[in-house]
Amino acid sequence: MPWTLRRAVDADAERIGEITVAGWRHAYRGIVADDRLDALDPAEVAERRREVIAAREPMAVFVAVDEQGRVRGYCTVGPSTDPDLAGDTTGVSGVLYTLYLDPEVIGTGAGGLLHDAGVAHLAAAGFARATLWVYTANTSAQAFYAHRGWYADGEPYLGPGWSAPATRWAKEL
Repeated sequence: MPWTLRRAVDADAERIGEITVAGWRHAYRGIVADDRLDALDPAEVAERRREVIAAREPMAVFVAVDEQGRVRGYCTVGPSTDPDLAGDTTGVSGVLYTLYLDPEVIGTGAGGLLHDAGVAHLAAAGFARATLWVYTANTSAQAFYAHRGWYADGEPYLGPGWSAPATRWAKEL
């Protein structure tokens, strides 16, 4: 399936909220408590994503658009807001904050394209290193990132308000 990648705009926020909720429910069932997954509200997620879409560089949100013009996935990247959590020792890392797809387009190449756009943006912004967090039990996401040169960079960690333990992954840019 051919994909078009572009920067997200405010009008994409509702769709991004829907994708986030569908992605969480697909990927995290059995990892995150069912009541938390069932309580997710796409409108609330959309409001939080609007803030990120409007944020200044080097924050960026990229969307994958299908042939019919429908947003089917997105990723969010930017600078680390918590250098200690990112494991920063010599400079601020870039972060791949989110990468979610409509479950029905997993495996079509959209995720890889979004990943590559986000990583390229971080490198162009001058970051030498990037990090991300993956739920420790999410082996499919770990395989996706390992295939793209990421490596586990720490022990499982359960942060305040987190749904399950996650492991930090890193990549040199």
